[in-house]
Amino acid sequence: MAGPAEDFTKQCVKILEAHFGKLSFTIVSKAASNKVLDSSSTSDDYKEFIDLIESNISSLAGKHKASEIGGLLRAKAIEFTERQKIQSAKVQALAAAPAAKAEMAAAQALSPDISTEISNFLQKNTLPTEEDIADYAKYISLKYGGDSRRVEHDIIDRIKTQIKKTIGANRLSRELGKFLSQFPQPAKTDIDDFIRYIGFLKLTFSETELRELIEKERLYRKFHGTREESAAPAELNQFISIIQSTPDKEGIKDTMTKQHLGYLLRDESGNSDESLSEIVNLISPAESDMKEMLDGYGLKHLIKKDAK
Repeated sequence: MAGPAEDFTKQCVKILEAHFGKLSFTIVSKAASNKVLDSSSTSDDYKEFIDLIESNISSLAGKHKASEIGGLLRAKAIEFTERQKIQSAKVQALAAAPAAKAEMAAAQALSPDISTEISNFLQKNTLPTEEDIADYAKYISLKYGGDSRRVEHDIIDRIKTQIKKTIGANRLSRELGKFLSQFPQPAKTDIDDFIRYIGFLKLTFSETELRELIEKERLYRKFHGTREESAAPAELNQFISIIQSTPDKEGIKDTMTKQHLGYLLRDESGNSDESLSEIVNLISPAESDMKEMLDGYGLKHLIKKDAK
């Protein structure tokens, strides 16, 4: 590990030391032995690393405390991944020297034309079937040249990213709406509690941006009232309904396979993908676990019962 990744692991140790003392280094080292962070690590890699730490400390400090510490680590991870992006941009700028231009061009993932074609395809097809993705990848490859499998993987990655982004944004919007309905003029302590609550939901956010969003929405409601909730695309709403109406993950997997959406269950190697678990938790976190956790931290007042 080097650079931001190494600094991040040191910060993890520092945060844990307040709770576990000298054992903190061992806890972080155990996570590092299963998930290595380096200069190429993505936000998903950092999330996996933190999940390992949270799993390790839950047996020592309990599920509630582990989740709180995990929230602190996720906030810190956002800072480091942003720093890593900046460093990567600097490296790319240096690599753009005349002698390296040809090599960089050859290493580009996809041409702008192909990228635009994929964007247009996904605007019209929020959740395409496996067959549609494979056929469209072949079409693009024949039209522009290149490897159809590479195009197919890019399409699938974009779909997974967009699903998590849309569901996460909608979930945050709903939670913010309920929060401001309960606390139209929230005090600083109310806002602090809400930010902790969003952290427990494992929604990716910047604390500064979230505080600004709360204030913007509060002012909007003051002068214009509540706004209508923006609807997700119809195909995505159907996907959300499947998850909400199916009691277990095996049932979800069966339904998705029958609807030819099995690509959401696998990674590029064909192994089981954690994306489904992330999506399920974003849509329908275990209600009993959430209530128990929030009650343990004095935040149960943030859960507003929906009218039936």
